[in-house]
Amino acid sequence: MNTKKSVLALFTALAATPVALAIDVPQTRQEFVEAVVAKKAVVETLRAGQPLDKVISVLEERASACLDVKVERTANVGYVEHSSSTYHPTVRRIDDGRAEFTLQVEHFPRGVGHTPPPGGLFMLAADLKSVDAGHTEVVLYRPKIGGGKIAESLKQWLAGDPAPCPKLR
Repeated sequence: MNTKKSVLALFTALAATPVALAIDVPQTRQEFVEAVVAKKAVVETLRAGQPLDKVISVLEERASACLDVKVERTANVGYVEHSSSTYHPTVRRIDDGRAEFTLQVEHFPRGVGHTPPPGGLFMLAADLKSVDAGHTEVVLYRPKIGGGKIAESLKQWLAGDPAPCPKLR
């Protein structure tokens, strides 16, 4: 009889495990920003010495050239495995004084256990706000792990430095 109770307890625990192990993946840009702030990940406030229109122009040009890419990988792990990551940068003007930058990535094959949002997982977001005729405030949101090299390139671009494209993996 003890065996039946142990097996029943094991099955009950296993049935509850998916709920306990569910991965909460932000489905919108706003959810991503809120998660970064709530988890005390990396939130940086920068001041670009350029007007908002110029910052938007630089971000559109550099993001298109450097971040709108597909990275393909092949590994021999006892068999040949192919995988890829497709990056999707977006620059969107909200109104005359504000804009936003978002970087998402789609992995193939995708990870097990989560449902990514349309466009892929959020990697980085930035809120852009005109401070005056010659300056823009940038609030950058990203997780503690991953996106650091991209963020550094982004900071250089915002400072007016035509830094090289970050190496994406």
